[in-house]
Amino acid sequence: MQKKLLVCLLTVMLIVGFSLTLPAATVAQDGTLVTIIRDNYGVPHIFSEEKEGLAFGAGYAMAQDRLWQADIYRRSSFGSLAEFGLATIDQDYATRSMGYSKEELGEIFDNWVPTNPQAKLKEMFEAYVDGINLYIWQALMAAAGGDYSLIPIEYLAFGLPLEPFTIEDSVAITVMMAWRFGGCGGDELKYAAALQALQDMHGDEVGWGIFNDFFPQNDPGAEVTIPSEGSSQTSGNVPNLALPSNIGDTYQKYEEGKMGQTQLLESLGIPTKFGSNAFMISPSKSTTGNALMVGGPQMGQSIPQIVLEVGLHGAGIDAVGMMMPQAPSILIGVSKHGAWTSTTGVSDVMDTYIEVLNPLNQYQYFYNGEWVDMEVRTERIYGPLKLYYEDREVYRTIHGPIIGWDLDNNLAFTMKAPYYKNELQAEEGWSLFQQARDISEFEEACKTIQPAHNFYWIDREGNIGYWHCGTFPIKPEFGLGGRPIDDRFPLWGTGEEEWVGLTGFEEMPKCINPEQGWLANWNNKPIADWPYGESDAGWGEGHRVKEIMDVIKGLLAVKGEISFEDTNTINIDAGYNHIPGMNLLDDLIEAAKSDHSVSSEAVSYLEAWNHHYNDFEAPQWPSDDATYDDPGLTIFEAWYSKIFDEVFEDDVPPYEEVGPIHREYATVWPSTLIHVFDGPDSKQPLNYDYLNGKDRDKTIVQVLKEALKDLKKTHGTDMSTWLTPVRTVTFDQMGALPAPTMHAMNRGTYNQIVEMPSHPGTPPHAVNVIPPGQSGFMQYPGIPSPHAYDQLFLYETWTYKPMRYRYEDIMEIAESVALLMYPL
Repeated sequence: MQKKLLVCLLTVMLIVGFSLTLPAATVAQDGTLVTIIRDNYGVPHIFSEEKEGLAFGAGYAMAQDRLWQADIYRRSSFGSLAEFGLATIDQDYATRSMGYSKEELGEIFDNWVPTNPQAKLKEMFEAYVDGINLYIWQALMAAAGGDYSLIPIEYLAFGLPLEPFTIEDSVAITVMMAWRFGGCGGDELKYAAALQALQDMHGDEVGWGIFNDFFPQNDPGAEVTIPSEGSSQTSGNVPNLALPSNIGDTYQKYEEGKMGQTQLLESLGIPTKFGSNAFMISPSKSTTGNALMVGGPQMGQSIPQIVLEVGLHGAGIDAVGMMMPQAPSILIGVSKHGAWTSTTGVSDVMDTYIEVLNPLNQYQYFYNGEWVDMEVRTERIYGPLKLYYEDREVYRTIHGPIIGWDLDNNLAFTMKAPYYKNELQAEEGWSLFQQARDISEFEEACKTIQPAHNFYWIDREGNIGYWHCGTFPIKPEFGLGGRPIDDRFPLWGTGEEEWVGLTGFEEMPKCINPEQGWLANWNNKPIADWPYGESDAGWGEGHRVKEIMDVIKGLLAVKGEISFEDTNTINIDAGYNHIPGMNLLDDLIEAAKSDHSVSSEAVSYLEAWNHHYNDFEAPQWPSDDATYDDPGLTIFEAWYSKIFDEVFEDDVPPYEEVGPIHREYATVWPSTLIHVFDGPDSKQPLNYDYLNGKDRDKTIVQVLKEALKDLKKTHGTDMSTWLTPVRTVTFDQMGALPAPTMHAMNRGTYNQIVEMPSHPGTPPHAVNVIPPGQSGFMQYPGIPSPHAYDQLFLYETWTYKPMRYRYEDIMEIAESVALLMYPL
């Protein structure tokens, strides 16, 4: 599967205070020369005349910066953390029960037939692994001679083995990323549990109406990326969904298991979050007449960061941007032809199936009129240092891996995805973006994407484009016993409710060069009345993307154009925007002003607040006692913390009975609350009177008075001192590097701002930042890399470093140059 590693390190030269002239790359008789130049932020720029050489250099450079991280990723992806003492055998088993065996991972690679053979994607994957293994070999050889400086200190501190990488490791990480960041949907158990709890409390008809208020299939007020108008819909008659009566218990057990895995990953500094934003400005609306882009993929904050930066130069590729440790692919970045970014699409690509089990054999399920044996494999899971092991069996049905058992009722629950055992093919486009020369080639790459992702492109021709990608299940209208199929609920796995097909690329929402001259997205709904969202619960009116859209509209109304500098201003504004305040502050002020018994001072502070986390006045961050500037913020948050209970508490079951509904407060119900407060003017008419006949403004004021009373008890009577402490974020710590703390910002883990000039000889005007830094390496006996933290200040101050493309520009700031030879 891999070439025999016959690589010779030619020379390593440190460049200190002077420039060194080197050819970009030359091809020797026995291979291709690979040049790795590291700039003043430690970013490696790989030069080679062959794509395999670029990939080899990228693997080697990644290993220099992130070897421990890559090792943790491969182990967490496959389920072998227990070998390092970082998880239990039960936790590794939970991972393997959802994933693939080593043999299957190899088959996924072997069976992958790339759509564009000239792109050499498989060859690049293999060369990338070879590059990692060269560095591992060098580190082990040096250690054998008493020099431990190349081995990450984590291996030495814990006495852990440093083992070679394999293609299967890269595939495992790719699979993990595909399911974690693009495997959207699959929440049918949650919705079913919520519906049953509401119907138990209110009866079938009222419970069904409330459920549809909280979890509508279509919210016509939802902000959409592609300009369009939505239509409202009624909840209709109460359907006979024929679901198991104890599905709430099943969901609770599933959530507990998932939460345990999430806590494990977070304890290791492995990101579990997503929520990215992006916006683009057409030349007709930009100050310079060039297309503009801001990309901000949000994946949490860890040290080292989930992504690192690389430049690939040669063999038809000339791109710089962020990559992950598993492959030589610039996932989000800028090339000499264009710039691209991505956000998670959120549309429904996964479905939960209910399997009916044989009462005499729990490992058989009923499908198409007969009992079918589950697929089973045995996984050997080792404990620390492989001193002991346990053999565990993993089961699947035709629909996918088992995610839960209900043996009392002879049921099991599985998860089905359209790209099962085909993740490399399904994610191929990510590796093609860096080779795209125009918008047509970028669109061709988008066609290969099967998980739910949004993609964005700008280029020198002035194009801006948006694609909502994925292959989404098309389900039958009716299922088992003639029951109606509702996308929000599980499907029965007995054969009557199989997918009837998958959507094609032509059905996907896309928009190129819109008349309005801009596009924006923050994981919001792609287009009005989009039918493949499972539920509009997370896409409802008042979505966080509204602030970006409003600021763009405001700038264009005032100036008629947007500059490169303005794009960062928009990013900053969104980063400190208080989303509930954006949606509800005006309602609160209006109600408070209608009641003269409300403190006028409190109203003045609310009116003075601009629904942002402002920290311009002393004490400012990083002071230990730093506070935001506005008493209005404190007053609003005190009110906001109470208003949901006042409006909804008597309408939902207690938390101990159905926790999932209560956990939706912060993410779903703001849109429902907007509809409640809008009353008859609501874009989405509601099925239930949540105010119980009370006046809206009186309800708002009642809660405000309670909040003011509480604040006087806790903060005193001087409202000017009612200031909220600055929120902070501490990075998740993956290895030995201490985790820094910074003030909170709602922005990309990685940020890039790009202007694509029309003149082909002018390099892109592009800047980016990855906090806290490029390197995750700590050298024995405990010396952190100088590039472990050197981008943290940039990030906190909303400043950036330039992205460089030209060989001579990179050499001007080079810190080191390495030459490698890779055999072809």
